[in-house]
Amino acid sequence: MKISKILSYVVLGVGVLGIILWYLMSSSIGTLMDENGVSEARELPLEIAAPSVTPLYMLTLVVFVITIIATLIAVFSTMAKNPSSLKNTAIGIVAFVVIAIIGFVLADGVETPLKDGEILSASGSKWVGTGLYTFYFLAAIAVGLMFLSGVKKLIGK
Repeated sequence: MKISKILSYVVLGVGVLGIILWYLMSSSIGTLMDENGVSEARELPLEIAAPSVTPLYMLTLVVFVITIIATLIAVFSTMAKNPSSLKNTAIGIVAFVVIAIIGFVLADGVETPLKDGEILSASGSKWVGTGLYTFYFLAAIAVGLMFLSGVKKLIGK
């Protein structure tokens, strides 16, 4: 049996398990809401809702960790088979770090009051700004490359 077929069955099994857990969670949350006289699930105290929600969260966490591990194994095994791709990977990582550094330099760090009364520190604000600037730069680069690719296709035809 091929690995892709095995993975398809595993994905199907995890999906079915997720659906079952979601159904159980939804029905038990509805029952808890009725028993406690609340109209929205967010009004339930955490200690009452946690036993119903925890299994689905645990499944999500397990799937997330397995996905990350599988992705890392696939990436590193591909790089081991093709050492020339290591150079391209290093170039991509360095380019990302440079863009993140530019975002960090451009970001302002200002203490900011939050809705809940807490205060976001200046360094926290600077990191949020860094993430936003980095996202904007990467989005602009992606859109620019898609536009350039479209122009090249138009010119080539």
